This record gives sequence, C-alpha cells and structure tokens, in this order.
Amino acid sequence: MIDLVYYFVLLLTFILFVLSSFLYKKVHLVKLFFIIIEALMVGVWEWKPSWLTTIQFQYLEEVYLLLVIVFLMFMSLTFRHKIKVTNHLTDHDFFEMENKLKKTQDSAELLRKRFIHSIELLNEGLMFYEPDHFGVYLTDQIKVMIDTSKNQLTMDEYVALIHKEDQKRYVQTIKKMNQKTSLYNVKYRIKTENGYAWVIEKGRLFKHQKKDHIIATFKPVNIKLFPDTMIEELDSLPFEEDLLKTISNLRKEKQTFYLAMLHLTNIPDVNKRFGRDVGNLMIAEYVKSMRYHFAREKNTLFRMTGIQFALILKDDLKYQNLHRALISGGDLINLKLSIGGIQQIIYPNVGIVKSDPWSHMNTNDLISLSHKALEEAISDNKNNYSIFGGK
Repeated sequence: MIDLVYYFVLLLTFILFVLSSFLYKKVHLVKLFFIIIEALMVGVWEWKPSWLTTIQFQYLEEVYLLLVIVFLMFMSLTFRHKIKVTNHLTDHDFFEMENKLKKTQDSAELLRKRFIHSIELLNEGLMFYEPDHFGVYLTDQIKVMIDTSKNQLTMDEYVALIHKEDQKRYVQTIKKMNQKTSLYNVKYRIKTENGYAWVIEKGRLFKHQKKDHIIATFKPVNIKLFPDTMIEELDSLPFEEDLLKTISNLRKEKQTFYLAMLHLTNIPDVNKRFGRDVGNLMIAEYVKSMRYHFAREKNTLFRMTGIQFALILKDDLKYQNLHRALISGGDLINLKLSIGGIQQIIYPNVGIVKSDPWSHMNTNDLISLSHKALEEAISDNKNNYSIFGGK
C-alpha cells in the first residue's frame, strides 16, 4: 500500500510539472531543477541502492519519503500561485476591466472602419505586400484597372501582368527595400483589358513583429483611360499667370534675376516612339531634376505649354551653374532617364534673358524677349541655348 502511495506521489509531481509548463508555455527553471534532483534521487534509490550502504543514518528511508512529499507540495503550491491572480479582484474590478476591454475593441473597430472607408475615397489604389514578398493584396480600385479578377495575387502572378521590358526593374526595386532604403518610386507598364497602361507605384517599407511589410499607392498615368489621375510633379506647377505676377513683384522690389525659357525639344519624338504616357513621365522626371538643382523656392518654375517651362533664377550662383551646364552639355541639363525598361536622354533648348533693376522693359516685354531668345536657340545648329543680356 505504501508503495502505491509512493508511486502516486511521484506521478502526481511529474504531472503537475508537465501541466504547469504546458499551461504557461514555458519551463520554470526552479521547477526544472527540483525535478532533476528528484529524478536523480529516485534513480539512486530504486536502481543503485548500493551507493547508499555507506551512509550510516537510521531514518534514511523516512527522510527520502518526506523529500518526495515535499517536492509534491512545492509543485502544488507554485502551480496554484500562478493561477490565483484573480483571488483579490472584486466585482467592481471585473466591471472596470470589461469596460476597458470594450473601449479598446471599439477603438480598434473604429480605426478599421476609418481605414476601409478612406481607401474608398482615394483615386489611387493601395497595395499591401506580404512579408518576404510572397504575395500582394490589391484594393478594388486597382483590380478594376488591370487585367485580373482577384484582389490577392502571388508575386509571380503580379509580375506576369507587368510588361516584360519593365519586370526586371520592378523586381529589383521591390527586393532592394530595407530599413535604410524604406521609400521607393517605380514606373512600369501593366496589362489592362485594352493592352498595357503606364502606372506609378510609390511605396514605403515598415516593420511589424520583426517582419518587413510594404504598403504602396498605385496611380495610372494614362489620362485618357483614367481621367481622374494626374502626375503630381506636373500638376503642382504654377502657370503663365503666376509667372507674370512673380516677375512684376521682382521688378517692384528692384531685384536682379534671370528668366530662362526651356523647351524640351525631343519630347515629341519620345511621344511618337513610346506614347504620350512615357513622354509625360519623362517630363515629370525632368521637372523634378530642375526643381532640385535650380528651383527649390516657391514660384520659380512655371509651365508655359506642354513641353515649355519658365525658370526664374534670383541666385547668381545658380545661374552660373546653369550656364556652365549649357556650355559643357553635361547631364545637369541633358538628363538620362529610365522609365520602366525604356532609357532616353531628354535635352532642351534654352533662351535666357537678364533683368536688371534699371531696365525699362515691362513684364510682357521681358517674357516676349525670352521667347525670342528661345527661338534663336532652337534655330541655332551649334548651340542649344541663347542668352540676351547675360554672359
């Protein structure tokens, strides 16, 4: 009978250890230590009793059984200690916890609904890349634009929709994303019901639970197919009316400045060879470069026509940089652009007029003179620029 109780105590001790580890999904190191000690003690007692013959102790068996029971009590008390967390909570405490949980759930649901309905208001579509680029989720705005009936696509399925000439650049752009390079902007052609359309994809990488995720906007460029979409770099430019106001203010303030007219000469050829969508994208990239190098201030770059722009230079150093670039024919002016799989050098003709505080020309005369300088640059077979009044 005593043997049965002894084995029952050992079994119960082991069961409590296993249940504790399973319940809390971790092994308590102190409990593991005691279990190892008890296992060694039982092993010696059961299978190597000869090791104990040298110990001269009258109550050895009683102490052994007592230790086995102590191990059981330790496992029982520590197991209960883990689950008695609610012992001292009142009904009011439970009510407060339920209210906090309900508020948290309401906030999460409100954020979820705001996000969903915000997507419905966007002209652009949204793309959500899965970790490790396993697949991509497309919102309904994208699904109706491209040749697919599914919102969820694998990366292979999505890449297959992209024009073959643009696939390599697209894949390289997505795969090189990391914490240092967390933003990207890629342009490519994607299959639609009527052929291929150019799109602009802008994305950002972020981390969640130590995994990389990407969210991106998807904006078609083909204005005929999608009249609600625009190219930001072009649509944000002021026009000729704004140019007149800016020049008038500069002349009232008696400032010296240069007015440059830029005509993107080979854009019509790009439109003819690759389509107007490619031309618009290359114009946008050229404008972005001009803004970066010469026109970071507000109201210094203006769109006169589809391929003609006006640039105001108030800083003499910027004018000198422009002048040197025109003389050398370097890539500051003749810009090499890559759109999808298409590479092209965009070069302008430039007419420049200098305005001094003592000049008697009015605003319209100044603009007219800049147009004449541009016409002279276009007709000049040797140089692509002409300067009136400057060096």
